[in-house]
Amino acid sequence: MNRKDKWLYQNFTGSMSSPDEYQQHEIDKTLAKCSIIGLYTLIALVYFSIFFDIERSFLSPFTIGGVCLLIVLGCRMSISKFSAEPLTIEVSDSDVYQKLLRETRNKRIIFLMIAIIYMLLTATVIAPILAGNRFNFDILTEYSTYLPLIIITIFTVTKDSRIKLLDERSEHDE
Repeated sequence: MNRKDKWLYQNFTGSMSSPDEYQQHEIDKTLAKCSIIGLYTLIALVYFSIFFDIERSFLSPFTIGGVCLLIVLGCRMSISKFSAEPLTIEVSDSDVYQKLLRETRNKRIIFLMIAIIYMLLTATVIAPILAGNRFNFDILTEYSTYLPLIIITIFTVTKDSRIKLLDERSEHDE
C-alpha cells in the first residue's frame, strides 16, 4: 500500500494501523456510495438552480459553477486511471437471471419515477413559488421540458447489459 492510500485509510477510519483487506473493501464501498449520493445531489441542485434562474430571468454563479463542475467531473471520470472496470454478473440459472433482470428493472423504474416527479415539480411548482411568480404549467406543453425525461427513460428502461446468462455448452467445451 502506497503512502497516499495508507494516509487516506487511516484518516477515514481514525486508526493508527493500516487496515486489512476487508476493512479497505468496506471503506471503498462506503466512499463509493457517498460519492454517488453526492453526485446525484449536485445534479439535482444544478437542475433546481437552472429552473430557479429561468423563473427569475437571472443567471446565477451557482448554475454556471455547477454546470462547469459537472463537466469537469465527467471529463475526469472518463480519463481517470482509477475508474472502475465494468461489472459483469454471470448467472448460469435462467430463473435467477430473470429474477435479477426484474430486480434491476424495478430499481430503475423507481429511480425514473422519482426523477420525473422531481423534474416536473421543480419546473412547475417549486421554482416559481420561490421566485415569487405564479405556477408555471405552460412549461408542460414545451418539448424541451420532456427531452431530459426521454433521455432518462431510455437509459432506465433498457435491459441491464451487466447481467449475463452463461451458455451451458460453452462451460462444457472449456
